[in-house]
Amino acid sequence: MFYFLVSVNIIAIILMLFMLAICLRKKLSKAQLAFIIYDIFSMLFVVGVHLELVHSDTVGEALAGLCIQYVGQAGFLMAFLWFASEFGRLKIPKFIYFIQAVVNAIVLVGVFTAEYHPYFYKTMRILKDGMYNRMEVTDGIIWVIHYIHLAVVILAVFILCIMRYRESSPIHKKRILYMIAGVGTFALELILKGLGVFGSYNPVVIAMTIMMFCMMMAMIRYGYFGSLQAAVDNAFNHGKEGLIILDAENKIISVNQRMKELFPEIKVGSAASRQKEILQALTNRERLLHKNDRIYELRMEDIVENGEKDGCMLWFIDQTENLEMMQRLRSADEAKTRFLMKVSHELRTPMHTILGMNEVISEETSEEKIRRYTREIASAGDSMIALIEEVLDASRLESGTLQIKKDAFALEEVIHDAAVQMRPQAEKKSLNFRLRMEEPLLKPGKHFYGDKAHIRQIIINLLENALKYTDEGFVELGVEKAAENGDTFLKITVADSGIGIGKEEQDKIFESFERGNAARNSRKDGIGLGLDIAKQLAEAMGGSLSLISEVAKGSTFTVRIPWVEVSEKHHFTKQSEKSMNADYSSFTILAVDDNEQNLMVLEHLLHKTKVKMETVMDGNTAVQKCEEKTYDLLLLDHMMPKPDGIETLHLIRADEKGRNHYTQAVAFTANATAGAKELYKNEGFAEYITKPVKPGTLEIMLQKYLRDYLPEENMVFQGNMDDTKTTKLRGLLHYLEKNGIAAEEGLSYADGDEQFYKELLGIFAKEKEKKQHHLEKAFQSLKVNHVVTMKEAATIIDSETATDTENMNELWKTFVTQSHGLKGEAWGIGARTLGDFFYQLECAGKEKNIEKIEHFYPKAMEEWQQVVDAIQRVL
Repeated sequence: MFYFLVSVNIIAIILMLFMLAICLRKKLSKAQLAFIIYDIFSMLFVVGVHLELVHSDTVGEALAGLCIQYVGQAGFLMAFLWFASEFGRLKIPKFIYFIQAVVNAIVLVGVFTAEYHPYFYKTMRILKDGMYNRMEVTDGIIWVIHYIHLAVVILAVFILCIMRYRESSPIHKKRILYMIAGVGTFALELILKGLGVFGSYNPVVIAMTIMMFCMMMAMIRYGYFGSLQAAVDNAFNHGKEGLIILDAENKIISVNQRMKELFPEIKVGSAASRQKEILQALTNRERLLHKNDRIYELRMEDIVENGEKDGCMLWFIDQTENLEMMQRLRSADEAKTRFLMKVSHELRTPMHTILGMNEVISEETSEEKIRRYTREIASAGDSMIALIEEVLDASRLESGTLQIKKDAFALEEVIHDAAVQMRPQAEKKSLNFRLRMEEPLLKPGKHFYGDKAHIRQIIINLLENALKYTDEGFVELGVEKAAENGDTFLKITVADSGIGIGKEEQDKIFESFERGNAARNSRKDGIGLGLDIAKQLAEAMGGSLSLISEVAKGSTFTVRIPWVEVSEKHHFTKQSEKSMNADYSSFTILAVDDNEQNLMVLEHLLHKTKVKMETVMDGNTAVQKCEEKTYDLLLLDHMMPKPDGIETLHLIRADEKGRNHYTQAVAFTANATAGAKELYKNEGFAEYITKPVKPGTLEIMLQKYLRDYLPEENMVFQGNMDDTKTTKLRGLLHYLEKNGIAAEEGLSYADGDEQFYKELLGIFAKEKEKKQHHLEKAFQSLKVNHVVTMKEAATIIDSETATDTENMNELWKTFVTQSHGLKGEAWGIGARTLGDFFYQLECAGKEKNIEKIEHFYPKAMEEWQQVVDAIQRVL
């Protein structure tokens, strides 16, 4: 019997050590940590039992073994209760743990001092009447408390497990069954021991080992490490994403299950560079891999250990559905754009005819009554065009294709134009229309640098809104130069005494197609885009639009736009309309449109310019005409029966030796949707003008494309010029302004010396080819040696094929230095847009962002060529 009991203790300890080793191999969860503590204290208990068995010659020796047993039991009970709570999901209040700790503390104090008081054991003696010595005791009050506590904990957990079983999931029920079997075994041992079934033998070690084994099996079979570890395992092996883990030497050290399905040939321990398909996808700019009718995005993440890179993770993320959804959304957006193009064309074409013929009537009649009617028609037509423009502007803003232009202009001129346009509407409603403008801003020659057209549009939109919702009282437009928190800005306010807007609606009115309270607005015209467009335009210019309003007391809208003032000394005077009417009788234009009325309107509007115009009504005839005669300008309608305007231009340009292969072409179209400018430019047009066309627009077009070829005596300029030479130069500089170069700004950098500025322009154009060659060389070097994402080839390709870090840094530095210098040179001559492109390249170089460089580089080259072409034509 003695050797049997010793064997049981040793086997129990070995089994507990084995279970402990299994748990320690994995990342800890709360349930696992509780089980480890439970295991350690159980082993401590068995060690105490073993010491009592083999070293009990005296009461003192027996008590030493008992003390170890009770320490093990105290820790075992605490850890067991925690484990049951975490793994079995039993709801055990926190105060139970406190009571348990107090009871265990009393028991431990009692057993460690049992020789000195009768509260733990009333009597103690060693029996030597069998195969082994054992201690016989009489129970004391603390001993009774301890076993009541032990029985209560075991039975409570047993009952809670039974109750929890009913409301558990199928997997959790299996866990609970294992727990019930283990706890039930231990409870049965306590009951049988209490009934004296085992006599002097105590099989508690066997019961504890069986209970622990049941808990361990529950963890192994049904949730080894709890939810956290299950989630990690699912993410790593059972998710949709493939994963390869590489060490610092680019060897594959792990591959998840999804990756094995995608690439069965991948072997752990092999070099990543052997996987040619993956390597090719990595060097692809978009880093997409097509595999088994699916599209995977490749992402890389560094593995950092102790602050140093120690490998990387390569994720293969299935983006098939996302890309398909993006394509559907893109197709829907393109369909919307095509729809707006069609609607725009269908509305603008008849409006062009109406307003054009109305202009003809107005010019040819001498009756004031008829003129009054034509003014009413023109006003209604302008309103119709404004509504179309609102929809198109919303489309441009939504697609991000709206361009903000910055030029010098007189603020007083913009404010005056807006006031003149809106004052009649105020007078119709008997409203007091007030204009409040700072005196310094009214000075002649006071210029602001910004987007003239869009600032005017913001003012018009806000005034229209104020006039619409004000039936009595006033509408006031205020303009001033203001400063707050160290920032200077143009402040525009539009105040009214109208119906006002409630606080709950003040945010909504800046949303598209929102018009506030429906009951109050039911009789108002409009589609609810004006305020939304005004707000987005202000923000696109780096400013803001705010509102203060109260129902029945009116509203005040405030626009703030960053202040940029242009030097008055070098600003060119505005040409009068008469100065634009140069003699174009030496030029011939070919106009093509399938609408006869449109051609009639064009002929009439251009009659006073004396330009010779030939008209045809289809593209094929236009091609034949271009084969027979050379024209100075082509004006082509877009929407015509086959061939349309774009196809006609392609046919004309197809003959490289043709008479009109290099003739400038302008698209004459009703298409004013977002992206139209890029569309026509890409198809070979110099630019486009939209229907209906105002006379001034046509004259500007002729001035832009024909004026440089006029004899000098036909070139009329206005201003205080010193001599003929200066007059001519100023005319040439005016041409530069028309081609994207802010000449007055460039002149300010040349200290107002016009001849010196002309020399700067010549140097800039002359050195373009050499400097572009150097920049191109740096750009191509970066492309060749750049690494994908996490140093691309340095991680995947053999190290000798990649440029060393020091050389790469030198390439980046060279590119940044060259971009920086070109930026300053461009800004120095007033080529602000070109300078901005070089600035973007400089920033991208500093960020070492090759994708950003590839985005801006072609745009910079195109703008650079346009600027130099304009300079060369001037010089």
